[in-house]
Amino acid sequence: MSKFLFAAACVAACSWRAQAAKATPVEKVVELLGKLQVQVEQEGKEEAAAYDKYACFCKEQVDEKLYAITKSKEKIEKLDAKIEKLGAEITSLDGEISDLGKEIDGLTEKMKVAKETRTGEHAIFVENLADVDGAISACDRALESLKTSKGDLGGKVELEALAQIQAVARTILGTDLAIVVAQPGKAYEYKYYANDIIATIEALQKKFTQKKNDLEQEEFDT
Repeated sequence: MSKFLFAAACVAACSWRAQAAKATPVEKVVELLGKLQVQVEQEGKEEAAAYDKYACFCKEQVDEKLYAITKSKEKIEKLDAKIEKLGAEITSLDGEISDLGKEIDGLTEKMKVAKETRTGEHAIFVENLADVDGAISACDRALESLKTSKGDLGGKVELEALAQIQAVARTILGTDLAIVVAQPGKAYEYKYYANDIIATIEALQKKFTQKKNDLEQEEFDT
């Protein structure tokens, strides 16, 4: 059986070689062209697939770049608008700063004038307060002398105190103290008796004290 199969195989091989030997050059060219066609078609398909893949990649890249460019333009437009708005605000703020600078200069000048005025007012207050304190002190001295002597105002100190009270009352309160003193060498004559004089001076002393309180309150409020 094995020998039979071997023989059959040999016969088939010899037959194929015989047929191949009988192929013409044209047939060989045709066969070669067929193989080349198959190869070219296969390579074409592969190249087409590669091209499609590359074309899709390129399209994606182009789309991404166009989208990025569009977004960048929009962002640039927004930034330009913001820059323009900020520029207008800066210009407005510069104007406000200039106005505030002028206002500060004006307030500084007003403060200077107010300070000078206040200094003058305080000086007047100190002077008036000294006058009132002097008047109160004069009243104290006059009252002490009057109450001690009960109308005997022959002393020079008492006369000076009364004169000072009269002067201060005229200056501060705008009133005259109604005390009449006789000429030198004559007996002293009074429009009021001793008790009336004391009452008058005490009333003046209260007015001087109230005036002092008013001055101090006014100074405090100022």
